[in-house]
Amino acid sequence: MSKHLHFLFEQNWQFTEQTLDWESAIQLVGDPLINKKYIEQRYITAIIDNVKKIGAYFIIADEFALPHARSENGVLCLETKFSLLKCKNPVVFPEGEPVSLFIMLAAGDNDKHLDAISELISWLEEDNRLEKIINAKTESEFTRLLF
Repeated sequence: MSKHLHFLFEQNWQFTEQTLDWESAIQLVGDPLINKKYIEQRYITAIIDNVKKIGAYFIIADEFALPHARSENGVLCLETKFSLLKCKNPVVFPEGEPVSLFIMLAAGDNDKHLDAISELISWLEEDNRLEKIINAKTESEFTRLLF
């Protein structure tokens, strides 16, 4: 796989220096998917509601989260789409876990998204990309890692 920005992100990536609460971070990472009509607002609401009920189930590594909900909660696209948000200042979830990299998953099918996730994880593991992105402190450093 290419070392360059993965095609799954299209133009759905952001870097912020703002200090965000976890709900604002979930909204911000989802906004590009809403704007392109890949998801509805209720998809983001479902993710936030799930965190309030069962915790941040989507934190899958130190400082890395893959927020998602079931497709019937507002996914409009048939193919799997991703949106990436890098926060300079880690976002702290209710249980105290800090997260600085969010990749929102919107899967039109509850099964077919597994290939896309596998490809995403391979891309993140290549050349320790996940760790390098998490540790990026400036937007230019972040974009150099993507492009």
